[in-house]
Amino acid sequence: MDNQPPETRIKLLEGRMSTAEERITTHGKEIDALAEQQVRTQERDAFRDKQMASVETKVDRIDGKLDIMAAKPAEKWDKATWIVVSVVVTAVVTAILSRINL
Repeated sequence: MDNQPPETRIKLLEGRMSTAEERITTHGKEIDALAEQQVRTQERDAFRDKQMASVETKVDRIDGKLDIMAAKPAEKWDKATWIVVSVVVTAVVTAILSRINL
């Protein structure tokens, strides 16, 4: 490039500068698009986080209700067991008392 006349060197430099400006403009547009996309992604993330918190709250409420529902049959079985045990103990005591009275 040093061997060429100044006009040729200026033309080459102008061509390179034009190419560089085009690339800078293109990259600037890409950067702007990426910035917009990041803002949209952050908005979607915030919305998703809010929705997930709502879902988590609902799941916790359902879990609590399921625990209560699961405990109810256990209470019924506990009562039934105590009734059966009470009947058996009463029958045994009655049998013992009836033999003693004989």
